[in-house]
Amino acid sequence: MTAPGTGTVRITVTTPTPPDGTARTGLQDTAGELAPGHPVPGATTRYELDVPVRPSRAKGVDALDFAGPHVHGTPGGRFLYLSRRAPDGPGWERRCKIMLPEAAPAAGSRLSAVVADASASRARLTAAGWTTEAGPATEDLAG
Repeated sequence: MTAPGTGTVRITVTTPTPPDGTARTGLQDTAGELAPGHPVPGATTRYELDVPVRPSRAKGVDALDFAGPHVHGTPGGRFLYLSRRAPDGPGWERRCKIMLPEAAPAAGSRLSAVVADASASRARLTAAGWTTEAGPATEDLAG
């Protein structure tokens, strides 16, 4: 039986496509692997992940927290790493934190953001920030 509030949220992040196509870029998981994105019109790349959510012990009964291998940080300060790895080495060429909202939305929601600038250590989102839309987390958003 699934605990109340648990499930997944579909996260979609759209970023400017890095100018150098030789580096591997993606959303980094805790093992250092990269989830690749998909090119979309306008020199951008879209990344999509199903991220688990669970009740947060740190924020009280009604709050939800992000979990899973692509989520880094502590409750209230969770983020995704947009990382670039040189094609000829295991080290990071660049990493940028995409800060998540302080609390996760309800399971089954879709959470989207557009990164305006990923050149610093923390990404700057567009003025819209994170937007939440109710819907099945496993729906195919590409078609």
